[in-house]
Amino acid sequence: MQTDDGVAGMVLTGTSVGSTYSIETPILIKSLEDLTEYGITMANNAFAYRQVADFYTEAGAGASLYLMLTRAEMSSVDIVEPHNTDGVRKLLDYARGRIKLLGVMTNDTAYSLATTLTIDTTNTINADEYAAAQKMDVLAREYFEGQQPFRAVLGGTSYNGHAATLVNLTGETTNNRTAILVGDTTSGDCACIGLLLGRLSVIPVMRKVSRVRTGALSNRAAYIGSATLESVHNDIPEIAGKGYITFITYPNVSGYFFSGDDTCSAFTDDYHFLARGRVIDKVHTLAYSIFVQEVDDEVPVNADGTLDAGFCKWLSQQIENQVNNTMTVNREISSVSCLIDPAQNILSTNQLNVILRIVPVGYATNVEINLGFDNPAL
Repeated sequence: MQTDDGVAGMVLTGTSVGSTYSIETPILIKSLEDLTEYGITMANNAFAYRQVADFYTEAGAGASLYLMLTRAEMSSVDIVEPHNTDGVRKLLDYARGRIKLLGVMTNDTAYSLATTLTIDTTNTINADEYAAAQKMDVLAREYFEGQQPFRAVLGGTSYNGHAATLVNLTGETTNNRTAILVGDTTSGDCACIGLLLGRLSVIPVMRKVSRVRTGALSNRAAYIGSATLESVHNDIPEIAGKGYITFITYPNVSGYFFSGDDTCSAFTDDYHFLARGRVIDKVHTLAYSIFVQEVDDEVPVNADGTLDAGFCKWLSQQIENQVNNTMTVNREISSVSCLIDPAQNILSTNQLNVILRIVPVGYATNVEINLGFDNPAL
């Protein structure tokens, strides 16, 4: 079941529908039926409708989804451009901080027809996605600093079948807020953004979307570009190894799964995985809810100007209790500790410095079994 941690938003290529929906208008829906009330159907907006349908197949009716359709001539770079008031910023501002998971994907076929431009797939997928990822990083950081953190996924559209020429996203060092998805539930040039966001929206923040125990995905077929997953299964280690999220299967296990939850960052990055990023975003939000109450409040100090130790301990306990009662008890993190140094000179700086340390949960990503016969007589 979706919680506030899993509220999603999607920006997709589409068209206006008479008097019921105007292009670039943000809306909030809670079911596929809500979408049809805006006149958006498979007949008039097949590209967007299918993604929303996939979202609700995973998330279930009742899950909140913020949605905005954009013009066919708007590229993914245009959509995530921080200065574009008709792009993703419009949806984020409409949601007022509720969106924690954001998906963006363009209809490349419609884009080419509308602009007469050819999609550049020199590096296997639409080249715009690489540029869009960088712009999304800038935008996500801005909203994080504004106390409205989110994690984003871009559709790796127009995959041309050449895994070897994909850009290695793990060579990036800082873009841990954005992931790129390769693969779809049908043959073509799209990616299954709706399916991924739907699964992410109903799992707890610390859970990887690739967790096998959660169960297979709802799709009955998987494609990497125009090829079935089964026909190009040897390409999956390379695609996933370069930091993309894609489909994977396991011997003797039915169904399809996601390969991981990597972002456009180095594997050594503390927040390389979407799950780690979602955890720290939740802690950040909880900490803010406590410390914003202290803004311009009186702070007791000792005769020598240092902070009162009792006050420091009390405030530290407030945030630890909040995080423990919300996250540790639900096994979203392993532990939390808060340190406020009484020796800091708040009289001169008017600034209260707080250190918050989180011990995350671990992941059994690789399981190695040492198996053999044992002779009890020896």
